[in-house]
Amino acid sequence: MLLFEPVVLGCGGTVLLIGLRIQKKSIPMALATAALCLAVAAFLSTVGGRSTLGGKFLIPLMGVRLLLAAMLGISAALLVLGKNSLAYKRVLIGCLMLLAGSILASVAFLDLARPVRDWLMSLGAFGASAISLAFFVVFVILVSAGTHQMVRPFELALDSKKPKQDPAS
Repeated sequence: MLLFEPVVLGCGGTVLLIGLRIQKKSIPMALATAALCLAVAAFLSTVGGRSTLGGKFLIPLMGVRLLLAAMLGISAALLVLGKNSLAYKRVLIGCLMLLAGSILASVAFLDLARPVRDWLMSLGAFGASAISLAFFVVFVILVSAGTHQMVRPFELALDSKKPKQDPAS
């Protein structure tokens, strides 16, 4: 199990090199590829090594890696979106919608939401099921709308770029 960290880092480095090689003509996409590889490697190495190395060392290391991935992702987003203030507003609205969806989903998982779960269970089986279904529908709407609000500005920004007039190979 101690070899999991170097294996994940080696595979992540290989995927990163392949991704950067594929995206060498687009700096924002290369940064986004690097950010994604770093985030996945941070998560996998922490999950894989937590049982042997413990969380005292790996959780802060994952936080540092995810912070670095977020910085790379934000710089890629800034390069793609440019100076379009409407695009930044849509991304912010999408982030807020995803945050609201995350808070709603936390009712099922976080211990801080125990009073809400206890209240739902006090309503009886039918009441708890009906309200849980309503929560789920609202969660799906928030996540899908938030994702659309975040992705659409990037689609529009990438579609508005003029394609190069390279001859077909």
